[in-house]
Amino acid sequence: MVAAAVIAVATRAGLSARREAIEIVHGLGATDGYIAGRFAARATMLATAGGLAGAIVAMPVLLTLANIAAPFGGDSVATDQLADALGVLPLGLWLALPGLPAAAALIGFLTAQGTVRRWLRRLP
Repeated sequence: MVAAAVIAVATRAGLSARREAIEIVHGLGATDGYIAGRFAARATMLATAGGLAGAIVAMPVLLTLANIAAPFGGDSVATDQLADALGVLPLGLWLALPGLPAAAALIGFLTAQGTVRRWLRRLP
């Protein structure tokens, strides 16, 4: 919800900054889908980059927490062996981490599309 709100506010700011140009292009026959697609492509790219950066930054934190929690689960992890440390993380987490950029991209795309299309419907 927070990501969608931030993307919606940023998209509205972009629309406000380019209002005159959008009105001219829209008046010349550009479809709502074309204009929304241009904004959505940028939002998708930025959201994907943010999701990728977040996943990369989360990895050392998750490995540290896994190392700290390993003795409570009956496993001991040698901190100097990266392969052992990577094996401590559950499979579900390994599958979820690559999904973060994809989920962020989907949220960015859908939010930007909806925001722009709603804004364009209000144009005269």
